[in-house]
Amino acid sequence: MALNDKKQTDKNHTFFQSFRHALEGLRTTLADEKNFKRHLVIATFVLLLGFLFGVSKLDWLWLIVVIFLVLIAELWNTAVEYLIDLLVAKHYDPLAKKVKDISAAIVLVAAFLAAIVGVIIFMPYILNFLNL
Repeated sequence: MALNDKKQTDKNHTFFQSFRHALEGLRTTLADEKNFKRHLVIATFVLLLGFLFGVSKLDWLWLIVVIFLVLIAELWNTAVEYLIDLLVAKHYDPLAKKVKDISAAIVLVAAFLAAIVGVIIFMPYILNFLNL
């Protein structure tokens, strides 16, 4: 189905169609979600620190895993928020609030994990740099 055709209501028929929709989801998230942008800025800083300190391959693996985990959690949270807003038409509902809060907690837990991994990886490099 071409992009100029009627709105798509059925399943994707090709890998490229699915890929295009996934890229549109990323574009939308980047455009609309400040927290996703913040996570990308922090991830960039962490990657620069990794290059600066010359971390090991295993450390790189852990850094990349937790960075992507946080980004995935933020994407999940964004999708849940949009879905809840659609379902309750942006009216307050206590159950909708619980779902949104739990979804946000997923991001928080992933961010805590990333911070812990970051401290474990970078602390020896920082202490060595400071000659402590």
